Amino acid sequence: MKYFKYIALLLLVAVTMSSCDKKDVSYMVEPVDESAKAYVQVGYYAPVTAGAANYMYFIDLNGIEYGNAGATFLATFNTVPSGGTNRYYAVDAGTLNLKLHKRESDGNGGYNYPVVYDQNVTVEAGKRYVLYVHDLDKAPIPIEMSSAPEFGRALDTDSLCRVQFVNLLYEADGTPYTGLVQYGVQNLDTKEYEPVGEPIGFGEVTSWFPVKIRKTVYNSSGYQRREVCLFAVDNNGNVTGMLPYTKSNGSMGEFTDYWTWYIGRAYRQIAAGNCGSKSIRCTLYQFVIE
Repeated sequence: MKYFKYIALLLLVAVTMSSCDKKDVSYMVEPVDESAKAYVQVGYYAPVTAGAANYMYFIDLNGIEYGNAGATFLATFNTVPSGGTNRYYAVDAGTLNLKLHKRESDGNGGYNYPVVYDQNVTVEAGKRYVLYVHDLDKAPIPIEMSSAPEFGRALDTDSLCRVQFVNLLYEADGTPYTGLVQYGVQNLDTKEYEPVGEPIGFGEVTSWFPVKIRKTVYNSSGYQRREVCLFAVDNNGNVTGMLPYTKSNGSMGEFTDYWTWYIGRAYRQIAAGNCGSKSIRCTLYQFVIE
């Protein structure tokens, strides 16, 4: 019987090897000409309430449509392509036309997808952008996705992560925030909030700045909760205090938040919403870049 077992095993190996030899592995990709293409993500950060009435169901880049088979494709305060912060649409460099489609009932149990946004923006070859839509009547703000700086490896229990900050805040009257905003991080020892990075105006992005992380679990990759804030800055560059904003209960407060950050990671944070609205509150949104 053992001879039959060995013969069967040899036959199985032979069939398997034969089938492998006949399979061609192919990848559904196309080469991209770096000298003629730019790479874009589309961010939807207009100060509107969350919900299906304000979601986008298709986007259109120079006549090429992207969607999710009629399901929600681009929600408020979010970015596409989804599923990874380093995924982009390759587009022709130069003038790029961006359209956004909402969904509305056709009255017969179906839907129409009217164009509610139609704007142009210029993108350069070989560069990577997030096109931040902040107003459905204005062109998107193209912010280049610069690479996070490299630094040395973690040493035992104390090292760094990297953060970049984007300002898309609105005033109480529904206009873009007119002052400057400064990112702040709480000092681990004094517990005082300290400015980091540079103060920026509406539609601007800071350079990358390092934040210290004290690893609390020794046998781990290293992470820590860090308390952060936003400072209001006058036109002379002076910090006037923490940024005032309206809470969900309608009372006024000073903007603070917290995030758990990991050693070696790079994070982009976007401040968006309306500082004077309790339903479209000033909020920080975070994406892991690396």
